[in-house]
Amino acid sequence: MINYMNLCILFFVFIIIRILINISKYFYLRKVLLKQNIMAEGVVNENDETKVKKAANATEWLESNQIEIKRVVLKTGLRDLSNSYMEPMGLGYAQRKDISALDNITYLDLEMMQKLKLIFKRAKGFYKKQALKNINPIFWIEVIIFLPREILKYFSVEENVKLGSAIVKVLQVIYWIGSLLFMYLNYVK
Repeated sequence: MINYMNLCILFFVFIIIRILINISKYFYLRKVLLKQNIMAEGVVNENDETKVKKAANATEWLESNQIEIKRVVLKTGLRDLSNSYMEPMGLGYAQRKDISALDNITYLDLEMMQKLKLIFKRAKGFYKKQALKNINPIFWIEVIIFLPREILKYFSVEENVKLGSAIVKVLQVIYWIGSLLFMYLNYVK
């Protein structure tokens, strides 16, 4: 027999862990935005020695955490924005090049910094929304009803591809039939 009390406790612990993970990523991106602002402020105020030192520390922190920052942002599903420029090739020719915003976090270009701020704010908003979504009981009812879809989404099986959509639908029907059979065998008899 299934111990439902332990199952409920496990479920609530899972919800709390998900909330904490999303909140920690939210605050991490908030710290990234703060460090980026400190870096920009130090460049603008070159005469203020303390701001220049703080900007150097912020730049060092951003450089040392660049891979983690990129991973946290890209995990939201946001795409990296890029700046284009023309590189002279000689003899009157030029070649178009792109600079990735997330790969150049400490690049002191106004347009690049605005794009980075936009990316970080969107990612921060995503994690805030995810944390709040975990409190909503309707979200969890939907997860339980469509559990196979959520599991396959975790394993990166895309539902908008025909084969992925077919797999999701077949597993979903099997799950529903199995659930109904389980309830019938355990509660009706």
